[in-house]
Amino acid sequence: MSVNRLKTTVASLAVVSVLAGGGLAYAGDAVPKAADHAQTQAAAKPAAQTAGTEAETAADRKLVQTVDEAFSAMGEVRAARLALFDGAPEQASKYLTDAAGNLKKAEAQMPEKAIKGKKAATEGDAYVPFYSSLTLDETFRPDENQKASIAKAGDHLAKGDQKAAAEVLKAASVDVTVQTAMIPARETLDNVQKAASLIGEKKYYEANLALKAVEDSVQVDRYSADNLPAQG
Repeated sequence: MSVNRLKTTVASLAVVSVLAGGGLAYAGDAVPKAADHAQTQAAAKPAAQTAGTEAETAADRKLVQTVDEAFSAMGEVRAARLALFDGAPEQASKYLTDAAGNLKKAEAQMPEKAIKGKKAATEGDAYVPFYSSLTLDETFRPDENQKASIAKAGDHLAKGDQKAAAEVLKAASVDVTVQTAMIPARETLDNVQKAASLIGEKKYYEANLALKAVEDSVQVDRYSADNLPAQG
């Protein structure tokens, strides 16, 4: 599954369910988590292989520009916790090495991608978005004309084009919410490095707590498509 495909899954579910059964799937606070490192790596590689025109236009398709490296890092953190639970600290260390590398790249993107006005606890830190989706209100029920627009928006989402999907829905008077998950980049990197060090000291319980702190630091905010946060 590609990064773009994974990132649009939640939003696409809302669209598909309306057409298939008349009901509406509501995303809530759901954020996809990689079950293991192999899945994370499989998700990250296709993104790197789509350089050129596709890469140049990808940012223009997003309502909120996310940081792919932060997305991969969160999957690696989850994989490291699972490895610790399974009694495989060496494997967990490998995941955290990858996560730290990705988080350093995410930290470098703070000047361009950080959410403005979102204050982090650590001085000089900032929140970077790693996941974004479009969701519909759970009480929404479309009329026949809106169903056609929702189907068209679903096609745009399948191609990773959130902006086009939002424009189609707005024209059909369908209100959507942009749901964005984000992490404090430097604090997350510090906790990952701390966990790696604790694993080296065979303090696996404490390492797991450091990784839990990473997952607990995730913030999920919602915005209207007409009132998106500034970035950079």
